[in-house]
Amino acid sequence: MKLRLFKRKIVIIAFLVVVFVLAGIYPMIHKKNADVETSNTLKIYAVGTDSRVSNGLQDTLDEFQKKYPNIKIKKVLFDVNNIEKYEKTLLSDTLAGKGPDVLYLTSSDAKKLQRSGMLQDLKTLIDKDKSFNKEDYNNKIINAGMYNGKLTLMPLDYYVNQYATTKELLNSNRINLKADSSEKDFIKAVEAGNLNGGRKLFAAVGGADPVGNMNLSDFLAGSGYQFIDYENKKVYFDKPEFKELIEDYKKIYKASAKKAEGEGSSGEEGLQALKSGAALFSNDRMDSFKDFLSSESLINGITKETSCINNMPMLEGGDKVVGIVSESMAINKNSKNKEAAYNFIKCALSTEVQSKACRQTSYIPVNNKVVKEFEDEYKSEIGKSYEYDKNDTVVQKPLSSDFQNYVNKVTNNVEKGTIIDDSVNNLMMECLTPYFQDKTSYESAINTLQSKVKIYINE
Repeated sequence: MKLRLFKRKIVIIAFLVVVFVLAGIYPMIHKKNADVETSNTLKIYAVGTDSRVSNGLQDTLDEFQKKYPNIKIKKVLFDVNNIEKYEKTLLSDTLAGKGPDVLYLTSSDAKKLQRSGMLQDLKTLIDKDKSFNKEDYNNKIINAGMYNGKLTLMPLDYYVNQYATTKELLNSNRINLKADSSEKDFIKAVEAGNLNGGRKLFAAVGGADPVGNMNLSDFLAGSGYQFIDYENKKVYFDKPEFKELIEDYKKIYKASAKKAEGEGSSGEEGLQALKSGAALFSNDRMDSFKDFLSSESLINGITKETSCINNMPMLEGGDKVVGIVSESMAINKNSKNKEAAYNFIKCALSTEVQSKACRQTSYIPVNNKVVKEFEDEYKSEIGKSYEYDKNDTVVQKPLSSDFQNYVNKVTNNVEKGTIIDDSVNNLMMECLTPYFQDKTSYESAINTLQSKVKIYINE
């Protein structure tokens, strides 16, 4: 009897041990199976339809699915007419520890996400990747994605705050601009001139639309100075350089056509203003990098005058320029598919994708081979002509030495890259426009701006 009871206890104990062991390892087994279930899926948020998302992202999707057909793409789609919802959801979901594996970003949320600590350090992945050749890319621009010593954003393209005019317009208004002038030299030269016939200085300044406007953030970024330290949560609006730049932007603002908040741009306001004589300078960016290379011939064909194109000078002058990042990608720190996400970003940087994407946008690719490809393509089409409108025919001409030097500067001689913050730009225009319109003092406007920006960067 005692032996039977003893055996029964042994069976019960053994059973309980098995139950406890299984209970302990089940979550591990389940987690492993869950990882297996998701390891071949990559989630992205996108604007568009199931058949076609936004151009740059679609090109990357096509290339990625061609290279990695076993990886499934789970798209969370947003209406193309409601980009604000896309940006807000992308930000809120990622900050909540959810969100997509790969984040496709404009400048709207880039800084907020960097500050959140929710982005993967891409440098650790690049350092392990022997196939990644850093010399293939514009590293001055890529370094703009650094934050607290980590590469948390991968810039894909960039632009430069530039102007275009004609030599005849400058001469007729007695304006002498030197190629390596400082920002102060530029303002002095314009002030010394004579904007005759009610001509505006720039065709459009002010609003948030970057296609045909010179907004304040672009103007400040192009100066080469930074007045906000996001990493240490400090602002430096009390620096004399900041006041100098704000005073000069005020002069540009008052002498230029204004764009109301939310007012769109066709992208050709500046070109048409040069043609009609309504403005001295255009701030248009071309539809593609190839069109940028054609811009000298375009202005010549439309105005029948000699093109003059350069960047708005840095505060202290020189022959370098600041590249302003437009679009970038990042990896969610909580992604369980970091390898696939990294390969997705590599596709976005590839020659195949950058070549397609930069035929559809006005931005300069970070892939050096693509820059060379576009330059060679332009040279092969010299002598070709096309009808711009019924009155104007444009002939593709060899780049002048001045414009070739400028092309080399914006592609090979960038001083640094930077990422502007759209939220800060909006705060700046909100707080400083009353000063630009002589409705408040500089001190009052700056105090209000400093208070609001401090609150913003400490959120």
